[in-house]
Amino acid sequence: MKFWNLKRIVFCILLTTQFYNVRSQELRGFGNYSMYLGTGSSESVKEMEAGIDIGDFPSIAVQLSLSYFTLKNIEQENYDYDNYVLQKQLAKGYAVNTGLGLKIYNLFLDDYLGREFNYFIMPKLNLARIQATENFSSSDYFNLSNSFIQKRSLPAWQVYGSVEIGYEFFLSENNSNSIVVSAIYNRLNLGKALNKMPYNNVDYSRPDNFGLGISFYFGIKKPFSFK
Repeated sequence: MKFWNLKRIVFCILLTTQFYNVRSQELRGFGNYSMYLGTGSSESVKEMEAGIDIGDFPSIAVQLSLSYFTLKNIEQENYDYDNYVLQKQLAKGYAVNTGLGLKIYNLFLDDYLGREFNYFIMPKLNLARIQATENFSSSDYFNLSNSFIQKRSLPAWQVYGSVEIGYEFFLSENNSNSIVVSAIYNRLNLGKALNKMPYNNVDYSRPDNFGLGISFYFGIKKPFSFK
């Protein structure tokens, strides 16, 4: 499958980046929670993310991450008054995402040394496995034998870009621990799976997502060694 080949390429890139000259770089882990604004047809999307930064702080760093996006249960209901049929659909969308980003600190600023906080810009390449689950029921009150319940799960893949801009407040003199507040834009579209549901009456396509996030970074004390 073409997605399998793409996954192997991304994995090789991530593995090479992670171990390239890692002994001379600082290594930090992080956890993140973000929320993306909802639209008229869908609720807000939430993201939980974890990963590592490898680089020279606060100058430049490469970020490797794994995250989970979720869209809470969405309920649709339709009643056919002519045939006495009630149809209900309960749907949920989520995605498991891997990301590779380049974090650039204090772009266009030369006097960042000694600052208690620094801003950064991070473009990111992402690969997401999107999943939509559906629980559909049709209740025929005139002829109960026509009533039924169906459950299904529909997948989709997406490669997309994102950009994060944030302020990082360093909590230690060696820049190992910090708190980040950021604004995020991404092109993840959960509708690629949700819109496949056969009984769906809503367009869930949302290719433009704007959100806010907060992260905590912590230093990993022992550097890698190949000796």
